Amino acid sequence: MYREPVRVRPLRPSDVDAVCERVSTRVAAAAQRFPLLEGALDRGALRAAVASVAPAWVARSRGRVVGHLTAALLDGTRRRAWVPPDGASFDDPAVLAALLEAAAPAWRDAGARGFSVWAYDEPDEVGAWEACGACLRARRGVRALSSDDPGSVPGLGLRRAGAGDLQVALVLDRWGDPPGAPALEDDERRREVGALLEDPEVDYLIAELDGRAVAQAVVMALPARRGSRANAVHLSAVAVDPTRRGRGLGAALVEAALERARSAGYAVAEVNWRTVDPRVERFWRARGFAPTHALVEGPLAN
Repeated sequence: MYREPVRVRPLRPSDVDAVCERVSTRVAAAAQRFPLLEGALDRGALRAAVASVAPAWVARSRGRVVGHLTAALLDGTRRRAWVPPDGASFDDPAVLAALLEAAAPAWRDAGARGFSVWAYDEPDEVGAWEACGACLRARRGVRALSSDDPGSVPGLGLRRAGAGDLQVALVLDRWGDPPGAPALEDDERRREVGALLEDPEVDYLIAELDGRAVAQAVVMALPARRGSRANAVHLSAVAVDPTRRGRGLGAALVEAALERARSAGYAVAEVNWRTVDPRVERFWRARGFAPTHALVEGPLAN
Protein backbone atom coordinates (compact mmCIF):
# COMPACT_ATOMS: atom_id res chain seq x y z
CA MET A 1 0.00 0.00 0.00
CA TYR A 2 1.07 3.58 -0.55
CA ARG A 3 2.69 4.83 2.65
CA GLU A 4 1.29 8.37 2.74
CA PRO A 5 -2.32 9.60 2.63
CA VAL A 6 -3.48 10.04 -0.97
CA ARG A 7 -6.19 12.45 -2.09
CA VAL A 8 -7.68 12.21 -5.59
CA ARG A 9 -9.44 15.15 -7.21
CA PRO A 10 -10.14 16.52 -10.71
CA LEU A 11 -7.12 17.96 -12.50
CA ARG A 12 -6.69 21.73 -12.04
CA PRO A 13 -4.64 24.20 -14.08
CA SER A 14 -2.11 24.26 -11.25
CA ASP A 15 -1.52 20.52 -11.76
CA VAL A 16 -0.71 20.68 -15.48
CA ASP A 17 3.03 21.29 -15.20
CA ALA A 18 3.49 18.46 -12.69
CA VAL A 19 1.52 16.03 -14.88
CA CYS A 20 3.51 17.06 -17.96
CA GLU A 21 6.74 16.40 -16.08
CA ARG A 22 5.49 12.96 -15.07
CA VAL A 23 4.50 12.12 -18.64
CA SER A 24 7.81 13.37 -20.06
CA THR A 25 9.82 11.38 -17.54
CA ARG A 26 7.73 8.30 -18.16
CA VAL A 27 8.07 8.48 -21.96
CA ALA A 28 11.82 9.10 -21.78
CA ALA A 29 12.29 6.15 -19.41
CA ALA A 30 10.23 3.90 -21.68
CA ALA A 31 12.43 4.81 -24.63
CA GLN A 32 15.45 3.66 -22.62
CA ARG A 33 13.82 0.29 -21.99
CA PHE A 34 12.30 -0.06 -25.46
CA PRO A 35 14.79 1.45 -27.95
CA LEU A 36 12.32 1.68 -30.86
CA LEU A 37 10.03 4.03 -28.93
CA GLU A 38 10.47 7.79 -29.16
CA GLY A 39 11.65 9.44 -25.95
CA ALA A 40 11.48 13.11 -26.93
CA LEU A 41 8.28 15.14 -26.62
CA ASP A 42 7.07 18.48 -27.88
CA ARG A 43 6.54 20.12 -24.49
CA GLY A 44 4.21 22.79 -25.83
CA ALA A 45 1.95 20.27 -27.53
CA LEU A 46 2.00 18.05 -24.45
CA ARG A 47 1.05 20.92 -22.16
CA ALA A 48 -1.82 21.92 -24.44
CA ALA A 49 -3.06 18.32 -24.53
CA VAL A 50 -2.93 17.86 -20.75
CA ALA A 51 -4.57 21.23 -20.11
CA SER A 52 -7.47 20.51 -22.48
CA VAL A 53 -8.28 16.90 -21.62
CA ALA A 54 -11.36 16.28 -19.49
CA PRO A 55 -12.29 14.64 -17.32
CA ALA A 56 -8.94 13.96 -15.70
CA TRP A 57 -7.86 13.21 -12.16
CA VAL A 58 -4.71 13.65 -10.13
CA ALA A 59 -3.60 11.91 -6.97
CA ARG A 60 -1.70 14.07 -4.51
CA SER A 61 0.21 13.25 -1.36
CA ARG A 62 2.10 15.67 0.88
CA GLY A 63 1.73 18.50 -1.58
CA ARG A 64 2.92 16.73 -4.72
CA VAL A 65 1.31 14.85 -7.60
CA VAL A 66 1.85 11.09 -7.25
CA GLY A 67 -0.41 9.94 -10.10
CA HIS A 68 -2.83 10.99 -12.81
CA LEU A 69 -5.51 9.36 -14.94
CA THR A 70 -7.50 10.32 -18.03
CA ALA A 71 -9.30 8.43 -20.78
CA ALA A 72 -11.18 8.93 -24.02
CA LEU A 73 -14.73 7.57 -24.16
CA LEU A 74 -14.97 5.76 -27.50
CA ASP A 75 -18.17 4.63 -29.18
CA GLY A 76 -18.62 1.12 -30.48
CA THR A 77 -20.30 -2.14 -29.71
CA ARG A 78 -18.61 -2.04 -26.29
CA ARG A 79 -18.31 1.55 -25.10
CA ARG A 80 -15.18 1.75 -23.00
CA ALA A 81 -12.87 4.25 -21.38
CA TRP A 82 -9.60 4.07 -23.34
CA VAL A 83 -6.44 5.04 -21.46
CA PRO A 84 -3.35 5.66 -23.65
CA PRO A 85 0.19 4.97 -22.36
CA ASP A 86 0.59 8.58 -21.24
CA GLY A 87 -2.95 8.76 -19.82
CA ALA A 88 -1.98 7.25 -16.49
CA SER A 89 0.88 7.31 -14.02
CA PHE A 90 1.13 6.12 -10.45
CA ASP A 91 3.86 5.92 -7.86
CA ASP A 92 2.32 2.83 -6.30
CA PRO A 93 -0.48 0.34 -7.16
CA ALA A 94 -2.58 1.80 -4.34
CA VAL A 95 -2.47 5.19 -6.10
CA LEU A 96 -3.80 3.56 -9.28
CA ALA A 97 -6.62 1.93 -7.31
CA ALA A 98 -7.57 5.29 -5.82
CA LEU A 99 -7.54 6.98 -9.24
CA LEU A 100 -9.74 4.26 -10.76
CA GLU A 101 -12.18 4.48 -7.86
CA ALA A 102 -12.52 8.23 -8.48
CA ALA A 103 -12.84 7.93 -12.26
CA ALA A 104 -15.30 5.02 -12.42
CA PRO A 105 -18.49 6.99 -11.61
CA ALA A 106 -17.82 9.59 -14.32
CA TRP A 107 -16.98 6.89 -16.87
CA ARG A 108 -20.15 4.96 -16.00
CA ASP A 109 -22.26 8.13 -16.27
CA ALA A 110 -20.78 8.63 -19.77
CA GLY A 111 -21.94 5.15 -20.76
CA ALA A 112 -18.69 3.19 -20.38
CA ARG A 113 -19.00 -0.45 -19.41
CA GLY A 114 -15.32 -1.03 -18.73
CA PHE A 115 -11.83 0.34 -19.29
CA SER A 116 -9.03 -0.53 -21.71
CA VAL A 117 -5.44 0.54 -21.21
CA TRP A 118 -2.33 0.52 -23.39
CA ALA A 119 0.24 0.10 -20.63
CA TYR A 120 3.95 -0.42 -21.04
CA ASP A 121 4.62 -4.16 -21.22
CA GLU A 122 6.38 -4.55 -17.89
CA PRO A 123 5.42 -6.91 -15.07
CA ASP A 124 5.05 -4.23 -12.38
CA GLU A 125 2.86 -2.00 -14.52
CA VAL A 126 0.68 -4.76 -15.95
CA GLY A 127 0.46 -6.32 -12.49
CA ALA A 128 -0.86 -3.08 -10.98
CA TRP A 129 -3.71 -3.00 -13.50
CA GLU A 130 -4.41 -6.69 -12.97
CA ALA A 131 -4.68 -6.02 -9.23
CA CYS A 132 -7.48 -3.60 -10.13
CA GLY A 133 -9.41 -6.31 -11.98
CA ALA A 134 -7.95 -5.98 -15.47
CA CYS A 135 -6.80 -8.87 -17.68
CA LEU A 136 -4.09 -8.97 -20.35
CA ARG A 137 -5.74 -9.11 -23.79
CA ALA A 138 -3.14 -8.15 -26.38
CA ARG A 139 0.36 -6.87 -26.97
CA ARG A 140 1.88 -4.28 -29.28
CA GLY A 141 5.27 -5.03 -30.78
CA VAL A 142 7.70 -2.94 -32.80
CA ARG A 143 10.54 -3.79 -35.17
CA ALA A 144 12.93 -1.89 -37.37
CA LEU A 145 12.62 -2.33 -41.12
CA SER A 146 15.77 -3.43 -42.88
CA SER A 147 16.82 -4.67 -46.30
CA ASP A 148 17.02 -8.29 -45.14
CA ASP A 149 15.90 -10.70 -47.84
CA PRO A 150 12.21 -11.41 -47.13
CA GLY A 151 10.86 -14.95 -47.06
CA SER A 152 8.94 -16.21 -50.05
CA VAL A 153 6.59 -18.97 -51.15
CA PRO A 154 6.93 -20.13 -54.78
CA GLY A 155 4.08 -18.73 -56.84
CA LEU A 156 2.82 -16.35 -54.16
CA GLY A 157 1.83 -13.00 -55.62
CA LEU A 158 1.02 -9.80 -53.76
CA ARG A 159 -1.19 -7.00 -55.05
CA ARG A 160 -2.88 -3.92 -53.70
CA ALA A 161 -6.66 -4.33 -53.46
CA GLY A 162 -9.21 -1.70 -54.41
CA ALA A 163 -12.91 -1.00 -54.08
CA GLY A 164 -13.69 -3.71 -56.65
CA ASP A 165 -12.25 -6.35 -54.29
CA LEU A 166 -14.83 -5.84 -51.55
CA GLN A 167 -16.42 -9.29 -51.75
CA VAL A 168 -13.15 -11.21 -51.66
CA ALA A 169 -11.82 -8.90 -48.94
CA LEU A 170 -14.88 -9.62 -46.79
CA VAL A 171 -14.13 -13.35 -47.02
CA LEU A 172 -10.44 -12.83 -46.24
CA ASP A 173 -11.25 -10.57 -43.29
CA ARG A 174 -13.43 -13.25 -41.67
CA TRP A 175 -10.44 -15.61 -41.67
CA GLY A 176 -8.80 -13.28 -39.17
CA ASP A 177 -11.57 -13.50 -36.56
CA PRO A 178 -10.13 -14.99 -33.36
CA PRO A 179 -11.71 -18.27 -32.25
CA GLY A 180 -14.41 -17.76 -29.65
CA ALA A 181 -14.46 -13.97 -29.94
CA PRO A 182 -17.62 -12.13 -31.07
CA ALA A 183 -17.43 -11.47 -34.82
CA LEU A 184 -18.35 -8.17 -36.41
CA GLU A 185 -21.85 -7.85 -37.74
CA ASP A 186 -21.97 -8.12 -41.54
CA ASP A 187 -22.95 -4.47 -42.02
CA GLU A 188 -20.25 -3.23 -39.66
CA ARG A 189 -17.62 -5.40 -41.35
CA ARG A 190 -18.72 -4.20 -44.79
CA ARG A 191 -18.40 -0.55 -43.70
CA GLU A 192 -14.97 -1.04 -42.14
CA VAL A 193 -13.47 -3.12 -44.94
CA GLY A 194 -14.99 -0.89 -47.62
CA ALA A 195 -13.53 2.22 -46.00
CA LEU A 196 -10.05 0.65 -45.92
CA LEU A 197 -10.24 -0.40 -49.56
CA GLU A 198 -11.20 3.11 -50.63
CA ASP A 199 -8.64 4.93 -48.48
CA PRO A 200 -5.68 6.03 -50.65
CA GLU A 201 -3.47 6.15 -47.53
CA VAL A 202 -4.03 2.43 -46.81
CA ASP A 203 -2.11 -0.39 -48.49
CA TYR A 204 -4.70 -3.20 -48.49
CA LEU A 205 -2.72 -6.21 -49.69
CA ILE A 206 -4.07 -9.51 -51.04
CA ALA A 207 -1.79 -12.52 -51.52
CA GLU A 208 -2.68 -14.94 -54.29
CA LEU A 209 -1.48 -18.48 -54.91
CA ASP A 210 -2.40 -20.44 -58.03
CA GLY A 211 -4.84 -17.70 -58.98
CA ARG A 212 -6.70 -17.79 -55.67
CA ALA A 213 -6.72 -15.25 -52.84
CA VAL A 214 -5.18 -17.00 -49.83
CA ALA A 215 -4.22 -14.21 -47.40
CA GLN A 216 -4.43 -10.49 -46.67
CA ALA A 217 -2.70 -7.75 -44.70
CA VAL A 218 -3.38 -4.05 -44.18
CA VAL A 219 -0.53 -1.54 -43.88
CA MET A 220 -1.03 2.12 -43.02
CA ALA A 221 1.16 5.00 -41.94
CA LEU A 222 0.95 5.86 -38.26
CA PRO A 223 -0.10 9.40 -37.40
CA ALA A 224 2.17 11.45 -35.18
CA ARG A 225 1.59 10.53 -31.55
CA ARG A 226 3.50 10.81 -28.31
CA GLY A 227 5.92 7.96 -27.76
CA SER A 228 5.85 6.58 -31.33
CA ARG A 229 8.69 6.89 -33.80
CA ALA A 230 8.20 9.03 -36.86
CA ASN A 231 8.16 7.33 -40.25
CA ALA A 232 6.36 4.27 -38.90
CA VAL A 233 3.67 1.96 -40.28
CA HIS A 234 1.07 -0.20 -38.60
CA LEU A 235 0.43 -3.74 -39.83
CA SER A 236 -3.03 -5.19 -39.16
CA ALA A 237 -5.81 -7.51 -40.37
CA VAL A 238 -3.37 -10.29 -41.22
CA ALA A 239 -5.42 -13.36 -42.18
CA VAL A 240 -4.60 -16.64 -43.93
CA ASP A 241 -6.87 -19.23 -45.50
CA PRO A 242 -7.49 -21.75 -42.68
CA THR A 243 -6.98 -24.67 -45.07
CA ARG A 244 -3.50 -23.44 -45.99
CA ARG A 245 -2.09 -22.51 -42.61
CA GLY A 246 1.20 -23.97 -41.42
CA ARG A 247 2.82 -23.66 -44.86
CA GLY A 248 4.68 -20.38 -44.36
CA LEU A 249 2.10 -18.20 -46.13
CA GLY A 250 1.63 -15.88 -43.15
CA ALA A 251 5.36 -15.38 -42.66
CA ALA A 252 5.93 -14.75 -46.38
CA LEU A 253 3.03 -12.30 -46.52
CA VAL A 254 4.26 -10.32 -43.51
CA GLU A 255 7.84 -10.12 -44.78
CA ALA A 256 6.69 -9.07 -48.24
CA ALA A 257 4.39 -6.39 -46.77
CA LEU A 258 7.20 -5.05 -44.57
CA GLU A 259 9.65 -5.00 -47.47
CA ARG A 260 7.08 -3.04 -49.45
CA ALA A 261 6.84 -0.53 -46.59
CA ARG A 262 10.64 -0.28 -46.30
CA SER A 263 10.94 0.35 -50.02
CA ALA A 264 8.41 3.16 -49.64
CA GLY A 265 10.73 4.82 -47.12
CA TYR A 266 9.35 3.68 -43.76
CA ALA A 267 11.78 2.77 -40.99
CA VAL A 268 9.69 1.15 -38.25
CA ALA A 269 6.66 -1.16 -38.14
CA GLU A 270 4.33 -2.03 -35.31
CA VAL A 271 1.64 -4.66 -34.89
CA ASN A 272 -0.92 -5.59 -32.23
CA TRP A 273 -1.60 -9.23 -31.45
CA ARG A 274 -3.98 -11.06 -29.13
CA THR A 275 -2.40 -13.03 -26.32
CA VAL A 276 -5.04 -15.77 -25.97
CA ASP A 277 -3.23 -18.02 -28.47
CA PRO A 278 0.46 -18.76 -27.70
CA ARG A 279 1.02 -19.59 -31.38
CA VAL A 280 0.14 -16.01 -32.33
CA GLU A 281 2.61 -14.70 -29.75
CA ARG A 282 5.36 -16.94 -31.14
CA PHE A 283 4.56 -15.96 -34.72
CA TRP A 284 5.03 -12.23 -34.18
CA ARG A 285 8.09 -12.60 -31.99
CA ALA A 286 9.62 -14.81 -34.70
CA ARG A 287 8.99 -12.01 -37.20
CA GLY A 288 11.21 -9.75 -35.08
CA PHE A 289 8.54 -7.77 -33.22
CA ALA A 290 9.61 -6.94 -29.67
CA PRO A 291 6.71 -6.23 -27.26
CA THR A 292 6.48 -2.64 -26.00
CA HIS A 293 2.88 -2.27 -24.79
CA ALA A 294 0.23 -4.49 -23.23
CA LEU A 295 -3.51 -4.05 -23.67
CA VAL A 296 -5.29 -4.70 -20.40
CA GLU A 297 -9.06 -4.50 -19.97
CA GLY A 298 -11.28 -4.56 -16.94
CA PRO A 299 -14.77 -3.82 -15.65
CA LEU A 300 -15.75 -0.66 -13.84
CA ALA A 301 -16.16 -1.31 -10.12
CA ASN A 302 -19.45 -0.29 -8.55
